[in-house]
Amino acid sequence: MKIRNKLFVAALCITALSSCQKGLVYDEVPEDVYNNVSLKSGLCEVVARRAFPAKVWQGKYNQWAENIILDSGINSDFRDGTDYTNPTDRDLTILGTVLKPGETMRVRNTMTEVADAGAPEGKLYVLNIFAFDSATYKTPNKKHLFVESAFAGETPQPRFIDPVDGRSESIKLPTDPTRLVVAFLLDNSLACTVEALDNAPALGVPGDFSKARRYMVINTTRRGDGGEARRRLYEINVTLLP
Repeated sequence: MKIRNKLFVAALCITALSSCQKGLVYDEVPEDVYNNVSLKSGLCEVVARRAFPAKVWQGKYNQWAENIILDSGINSDFRDGTDYTNPTDRDLTILGTVLKPGETMRVRNTMTEVADAGAPEGKLYVLNIFAFDSATYKTPNKKHLFVESAFAGETPQPRFIDPVDGRSESIKLPTDPTRLVVAFLLDNSLACTVEALDNAPALGVPGDFSKARRYMVINTTRRGDGGEARRRLYEINVTLLP
């Protein structure tokens, strides 16, 4: 009897829910919203993230920070565009242009549309994303200091910035391309989701971007015309510059 009663109640709830849904009126989503799978002008954000176990001394508590994790933005200049000068003693090739030592050129993240029969609407959007090959990590405040002796024997050795008695708020380390945090700068992040393809790492967490990676941006908003969700295929290529 109890089972029959439960089944009756479940059926009643489903019927009531269906009845309620029939009366719902959905607001029309504008076409420029449900068709938007674009990125903002900066295209992508790139961050170096690193853990520093027992490397930062907490002066306030007179103890080591067990495992402090710090971020360093390494591509903000290239999102807006910057006059980049080759600081090395060798030629650098950037966007097909050979930049000799000491020469300067304007460098900015770029997007190129190329034909690809396997991509939505037959188009692949290739992103050339630039970031620096070294990252500056800074502690939360002056009571948290990197200690030089804590890095003894490690390779590579960090460069301490304005150290005092072997301690500093900031250090500089090479960027690891296999541990980059990359995120799309979506034009409408509320309308879209991003799907990693071909074993590409998830965006927003440390991943290997030492080679090209592909992602599908899918607009998940309700379409008034009943059509399929708009999609766009992007390929990310990260270049680290000295």
